[in-house]
Amino acid sequence: MPTRPGWVEVNLDAFSYNLRGVRKRVGFGVKIMAVVKANAYGHGSVEIAREALAGEADCLAVAFPEEAIALRDAGLSAETLVFTSPMWEQMPLYFDYKLIPAVASIDVAARLEEEAQKRNLRCPVHVKVDTGMGRLGFEWNSAADSIVTIARMPHLEITGVFSHFAAADEADKSFSENQLQRFGHVLDALGKLRIEVQDVHMAGSAGILDLPESYFTMVRPGIMLYGYYPSQETTESVPLRPVMSIKSRVVFAKRVAEATSISYGRRYYTTREVLIATIPVGYADGLSRRLTNRASVLIGGRRYPVVGTIAMDHVMVDVGDDHVAVGDEVVFIGTQGGNQITAWDVARLIDTIPYEITCSVSPRVPRVFVRDSRPD
Repeated sequence: MPTRPGWVEVNLDAFSYNLRGVRKRVGFGVKIMAVVKANAYGHGSVEIAREALAGEADCLAVAFPEEAIALRDAGLSAETLVFTSPMWEQMPLYFDYKLIPAVASIDVAARLEEEAQKRNLRCPVHVKVDTGMGRLGFEWNSAADSIVTIARMPHLEITGVFSHFAAADEADKSFSENQLQRFGHVLDALGKLRIEVQDVHMAGSAGILDLPESYFTMVRPGIMLYGYYPSQETTESVPLRPVMSIKSRVVFAKRVAEATSISYGRRYYTTREVLIATIPVGYADGLSRRLTNRASVLIGGRRYPVVGTIAMDHVMVDVGDDHVAVGDEVVFIGTQGGNQITAWDVARLIDTIPYEITCSVSPRVPRVFVRDSRPD
């Protein structure tokens, strides 16, 4: 265990359980690209990637080449797609570390071709098609022509074509179905041009849960691998277990009188004499200040309110007349004594989503990897 009284527990068994659920859902004829960008959504990319590849994952995806380099430096050589369009200065990294770039413009393709030619190599690429996300990619109604242009570049090999849903996590699937039709139009055009592509992918977590027609040859599970459904409007067709717990310990406790103000700005006053416990976790660790006077924690299996302004390194908890002592375990996210606080519980308090909650956990918070509550 870390010496610092604030840590994240990452349950690798829960992660593997979720990954097996994806495999059961999509079948064995579909590849799984495990998405480990943003430090595996805050969970620890190297350890999570290693667990994924030891299980059902066929390959990996990250947002930036620098994230992939961390995996390579850890000895992970699996096929890795980089979602974000490369900048010019990043081009050599794709070749030095054998990464797969996402190509969303002819300019990027031409630069990659130039770099590949200099190195006398062929560079595998996945071409991004914009079917309605409005972000990266070739416009769907002209994408086939652009893909033909790329296919003629002798040092590039189109091994994948993909797109991205904009609203698959909503109950109304009409726009997603429209996107699927657009992507199908592109694939049909490529078929007529006799351009064969190995990896065709569009489904993230929401698509995996609700749109089996979007599986194609590969899927890209993200948030569901970490134990959360992408919204409260998707089905729960794959059972999931939360992977992350955020814990700390009481570092100080004292009784204060009625009408005592707590923390910066005096935004909370006690209504009677109570015991205030101080916990050494704050917004520098990823606990949003927007949770001031809104969040709660578990201590001894009971739920208590976080009171006063959340500070950089500390929060205070009103435990009333209950007995709480220095060293007692505190749970911000996780289970204790039969009670549970999830990332969804926290997210609802500040009108956000579990993605932001888990991704916001600071690098200064140690990650402890466990298997069913035992250190790995």
